[in-house]
Amino acid sequence: MKSVIRNGPVLKQLLDACKSSKFVTLDLENDTVKKFHLTPIGKMLKNNLREEFYRGESGTELYEGSSELSLMENLRFAQETFAVSLPFGMAVEDRFTGRNIQLSETHQMELERGSLLTCSYFINPATSKEFMYKAQRQRKIWWMRFACDPGRYFISDPRQDSARRIQSVNIRARFGDEELTLEQLELIPGDAMWEQMRGFQAKAGRSGKKITPDVVRISQCAEVATLGVILDAAQSSEENSVKIHRRLAPFKCGIVCMTEDPIQLEELRDLARHLTTVIRRVNLAVLDCSRQTTGTSNQRSLTKQLHHLDSIGVPYSLLLREQSLQNGLLQLRSRDTTISETIHISDLPHYLLKIITS
Repeated sequence: MKSVIRNGPVLKQLLDACKSSKFVTLDLENDTVKKFHLTPIGKMLKNNLREEFYRGESGTELYEGSSELSLMENLRFAQETFAVSLPFGMAVEDRFTGRNIQLSETHQMELERGSLLTCSYFINPATSKEFMYKAQRQRKIWWMRFACDPGRYFISDPRQDSARRIQSVNIRARFGDEELTLEQLELIPGDAMWEQMRGFQAKAGRSGKKITPDVVRISQCAEVATLGVILDAAQSSEENSVKIHRRLAPFKCGIVCMTEDPIQLEELRDLARHLTTVIRRVNLAVLDCSRQTTGTSNQRSLTKQLHHLDSIGVPYSLLLREQSLQNGLLQLRSRDTTISETIHISDLPHYLLKIITS
């Protein structure tokens, strides 16, 4: 993905740049994104984003609901199965087709298929405003934590639907003079949810008294959120290096063999397969590139493989040399610094897991 000039219609330039990325395909007609599709790498990025989104707000139990059930049916299941008490949350993924989404004041997206991720938190009305304020700050920090440019993210001015007394804010990202809406937070009074909750009540506090909760609902379109991460990386990354955060990166590590000896190459490939298995056992996605090494023109092959790993946002690369077979020492290269450190094979995968999840 080519770097983008930081003046003029930045969002349009970034969307144009995405056409050459490894994560999405799209057409841009005037100010409308059409034929938007995630590549297999892009789908892995979306899945990682979804997992992080569903980790929930700190200190609040979050249960997984079903989009095939009504809200009341999900609540009844949670109450009967887990004996829930306030506060608690319910996460649901709704799939949709044929929807137009407003990205910014000037740009929209036509989505053939998409997913709406929602976390609904059921809160004691006495503390719901405090929870809403805390949640919007946490959501802004969540986006900043995974960003190349944390300063682009902000909370919009609050709005209120006077008829139903629903308060809402958006988490947005600035790209030049335009603002991309990434997700929405709403504080909904319990009586405004009466029909959907059908009189649902839950225990609150130590008294065990049952009350009708308010709802703080956080929602994002998974495809728009994924596009937002890619746009942030496109504006901030250098050419041929997509600096997606290590926790979101589709692959956490790539393995590259470095030798011009065909016999040694086969032994290094065996080592690469072993390391791939070891790393996957701790649930880290790893890309074994050892079969792309030909045993000739080693430096050119290495450069090509590292460029490929950088272009799909892989944060770390393990470089296996002939000496690795004798002393067990490997080179761990960082995508962001291009600096390599020496580690021993016995330190994998725990060292890699530590730096990925930190």
